[in-house]
Amino acid sequence: MRKNNTRIIKYLIESMQQEISSIDEICSQIDLLINKGEQGDEESKIFYKRAAGSILHDFYTGVEKIFREIAIKIDESLPKGDNWHIELLKSMATANEKRDAVISQELMEKLKQYLGFRHLFRNIYGMELEWEKLKILLTNIRENIWKRFKVETNSFIKWLKETIN
Repeated sequence: MRKNNTRIIKYLIESMQQEISSIDEICSQIDLLINKGEQGDEESKIFYKRAAGSILHDFYTGVEKIFREIAIKIDESLPKGDNWHIELLKSMATANEKRDAVISQELMEKLKQYLGFRHLFRNIYGMELEWEKLKILLTNIRENIWKRFKVETNSFIKWLKETIN
């Protein structure tokens, strides 16, 4: 890490905490959406599928915003090329000379599904979404992925704080 970067690290910590708070808000909508989607008739399910797709898209976009900030502020570069999104995700599960790993390899593997979904969501029509697949992705976020992400990123934030003390 660069010398005299206390200001940058403090900004990064604040940015990460704000993004985590935003994703918390997104995740707080999951239970209601699943309940409404399960109770809805076929006509209303069209809207719940689109809402579920939007939440899943926003979830991974928020995660990736955190990773981008770390890559820019700490690693001082983003991956290049057509596969930069997956390379960014992989880089966050790997320590380098400037920082510790941000997330575990296991969590990275789970997050790949959400990166893949986001790409799919941007390239299909909402009517093509399948409720059961959406429900599985949403349930996994609610039951373990989001909690694990927060634990692991908060450990990274703790490491960042230790580097400036």
